[in-house]
Order: sequence, then C-alpha cells, then structure tokens
Amino acid sequence: MGLPDPRQVAARPYAALGDDERVAVHSRVMCHVRRALDRGPHGLLELRAGLSAEEAGAFPVVLADMVRAGEIAALGHSIYVRVPWMPATRPVTSTPVQDLVLAALTRHGTPDTLATWLGLTQEAVKAALAALERAGLVQESFGRTRRGHWRIVSQRMASHIRRGAQDRVFADVASHE
Repeated sequence: MGLPDPRQVAARPYAALGDDERVAVHSRVMCHVRRALDRGPHGLLELRAGLSAEEAGAFPVVLADMVRAGEIAALGHSIYVRVPWMPATRPVTSTPVQDLVLAALTRHGTPDTLATWLGLTQEAVKAALAALERAGLVQESFGRTRRGHWRIVSQRMASHIRRGAQDRVFADVASHE
C-alpha cells in the first residue's frame, strides 16, 4: 500500500462520542466540508486530511447527511462537489461509505484496518466492499500471503483516486437555454 500520510488519522468511532460532543463534532466537520467544497471539487481523502480522530469518525455520517440533504454529490472516483441550489429534477444519489472505502483502499487493504482507520463498523466496510466488488471496482487477493486483502482492480483508477481532484478540469456541460 502507499506511504502513511501524516495528515490522515485513525478515526474514533462516532457512536463512541457523547451526545453533546457528537453535535459539536458534526457541526465542525460540516463547516469544514462546506468551506473546502466552496473552493471546488475535492477527493474524499483530501476532505478528510487534517481532521482530528473524533472528526474523522464523524466524517462518514456528515457526508451521508449532506448527500441526503442534496447539498453535495459524488462525481465519481471519490470526488465530491457542492450541488448548486435548483428545483429538484431527480434525486442526487451518492454512496459516501462506499466511496470512502474505495478511496481508503489506496492506503489500507483489509476490512479490519479499513474499519478502524475510517471509524466504521466491520459490517459497513464489508458491505461496501461487497457492493464495490459487484460493481467490478475491487477484488479480494487470494494469494497465500495476501488472503483477506482487497485492492482496486484498475491501477489507473487507483492512481486517479490517490491524486484526488488535482489537475482535473470540471466543465459545465449543462444546456443553458
């Protein structure tokens, strides 16, 4: 896997926080995500960088809440963007937990490590890996020494995910009549 990134911490599970602490951490992470996405699209690991352990644990919950509210959306390859306000024409759908697991596979490879690092349950990580495997994006290694490790199928996609939104051009392709 890749070299350890000092800006990325192991998460403290959100469920382990007290009610008051949960509210405060949720608010801080939401403000952090909004400020970052106001500047432009970001990869999930770029958004997660620099968060405290408590904030990293709240990160998946905040992303899911913001996606459900239609405030942010995934562009693919774990890149997220703010959604401009407009009358709803169709629901915005994203899968933040799957996207986080996919992005984290560039650094960690086992469900245990992913769950600990992201502050998610093993069941959530295993369900995300199963969904990503069904989509043909990841596969489990079955070599004698790599059994139980997961990897992104395409090295090119893994490279895109590691680089995040760097050097990408996001063009407005909507018709403006």
